[in-house]
Amino acid sequence: MKKMIETVVMFCRDCDKETEFYPYWKTRCVECQKAKQRRFNKANPDSQKAKNHNRRAYELALPDTLKHKEWTSIQARFGGTCAFTESTNVSLEHPIPLCWGRMGNEVGNVIPMDKSLNMSKGKKNLFDWYEENEHRLDSTKVDNVIYYLAEANRLTVDEYIDFLLWCDDNRRTPEEAEAATMSCIEEWKAAEGRR
Repeated sequence: MKKMIETVVMFCRDCDKETEFYPYWKTRCVECQKAKQRRFNKANPDSQKAKNHNRRAYELALPDTLKHKEWTSIQARFGGTCAFTESTNVSLEHPIPLCWGRMGNEVGNVIPMDKSLNMSKGKKNLFDWYEENEHRLDSTKVDNVIYYLAEANRLTVDEYIDFLLWCDDNRRTPEEAEAATMSCIEEWKAAEGRR
């Protein structure tokens, strides 16, 4: 039997229109709440990016924990530019793509990347993509990215490289990701006999 949710009649604090509200809502009507959200999204595009990527990760049964402040902090870590170039036209990049069914939208798997570079990488292995674009990229910046990702995942650089390659070789379906009982790093350590 479906439980009925009671509503209360109140005046919207923004437009003064009398309307029904669910008890858990504030005192703003649907139209005013949507308008407020649109204004926030326009003023905070990075928040919307993090939210959209969290939704994608959730749909693939992957971790979806990235917060707006964390994404902003990661961008600041790379000086507000692409992690590989000086471009300020960046988007959120997953070094371990969500479609692999490994990792997700979390601090240890996001970096800012120039939009055109991000399009060229797609779902490729980061190292294969780098070899194809080596002539366009600063190797010092690439080393910095790998060091950052290793540190963010509490791994050494060599461990992170092994982990990324293992993720590429052991991709999962959303059903397999949902059934997983341990994190990807824990699963990798167990498979490799590491502690």
